[in-house]
Amino acid sequence: MTAPGPETRPTKARVLKTLSDCGIVHFACHGAHDPDDPSQSLLLLHDHERDPLTVASLAEIRMDSAQLAYLSACRTAFMGSVELIDEAIHLTSAFQLAGFPHVIGTLWEINDEVASHMAADFYAELGGVTGQHGGLDTDTAARALHHTVRKVRDRYPKSPYLWAAHLHAGI
Repeated sequence: MTAPGPETRPTKARVLKTLSDCGIVHFACHGAHDPDDPSQSLLLLHDHERDPLTVASLAEIRMDSAQLAYLSACRTAFMGSVELIDEAIHLTSAFQLAGFPHVIGTLWEINDEVASHMAADFYAELGGVTGQHGGLDTDTAARALHHTVRKVRDRYPKSPYLWAAHLHAGI
């Protein structure tokens, strides 16, 4: 298998262009929180140093067909500014405001291997009921995440840092 070329690498422009056609999006990448300006918190896409995909860049997006955004990246639902602690300025809320009724985010750094298994289990849980999006019932996202977190918690009961970071925001 060959490595993806420059024309397929995830960049802000490609992601924003593609988002409007997607009912379900999944980001498996790194995320960064900006405690001084939470609107500048970002997903670390290929071009993040020159054109970052930030909370602010998602503010003007409105999507009618959006169903589920899974942000498998660190601190996508984290708010570290004490002055803004009662505000929801983070990537999870930005995707929700863009139109995704269900968003999976994280409160802190996540383990890549565990996160990968959790994502696979989450989608398996969604596939248990026939839905509109390739057999996935996105309306059961909260329940699917709950069952997924419980499985990992049962496997690692003394390590909540591995499973407790994931949360569902939405309806």
